[in-house]
Amino acid sequence: MSPRVVLLAGLEPTGRAGLLADVAAVRARGGQPVAVPLAQTAQGRETFAWVASPPRMVRLQLQAARELGPVHAVKFGMVPGLAQLAAVREALGGSRAWWVVDPVVRTSRGEVLSRLSARRYLSLAGARVVLTPNLDEAGWLLGRAAPGSVAEAEVAARELVAQGFGAVLVKGGHLPDAEGLADVLATAEGTRVLRGRRLERAPGRRGTGCRLASALATELGRGARMEDAARAARALVVRYLRTGHE
Repeated sequence: MSPRVVLLAGLEPTGRAGLLADVAAVRARGGQPVAVPLAQTAQGRETFAWVASPPRMVRLQLQAARELGPVHAVKFGMVPGLAQLAAVREALGGSRAWWVVDPVVRTSRGEVLSRLSARRYLSLAGARVVLTPNLDEAGWLLGRAAPGSVAEAEVAARELVAQGFGAVLVKGGHLPDAEGLADVLATAEGTRVLRGRRLERAPGRRGTGCRLASALATELGRGARMEDAARAARALVVRYLRTGHE
């Protein structure tokens, strides 16, 4: 099966991150991407700016996409504000697709990408919604410092699942070296620590979180089990870091 995956994110023209990175990840996993930009962004060494997409156009693009075929999964990246979120929710109403929510609120340099509050992100919880925060985002969502160990990441993942999410994958790429590389996958049934090797990141290889969430959405849209989907998404990121290709 080739799942049809709606991608909601900011358009970063180089494709290092954002919507074009999402498209590449979905195609690499054999899915059919439907790319809907929620913002236009400019991100260089010194330049940074973004402009939100008109909510009406977001709604119409999603409406047209649904007219052309089923939606098996939806991946949320940059959501600039409430108007764009409301347009998405209206257009996707009644869909049984999996949602994968990557709560991208700041760039790696700290620039703001979204006006949504932590409470608003938590309001997206549902049985078929997966949350994929990194350590800083997990701390922000819970209103405290970022987890600094695997054990703290496990606690954060469990607390976020308790908000009503079907699953939470806390990405541990920035854990201290002594903790090793580990992501924590939590569901109502329990938690699993998914370990791996820390890899050197070549300059310009950004957007690992975008790629992971998009690959995860593709696998869930195909009908994969949660842990299998998470492992497949992590493997895509490893391949990207090693080779620069999905």
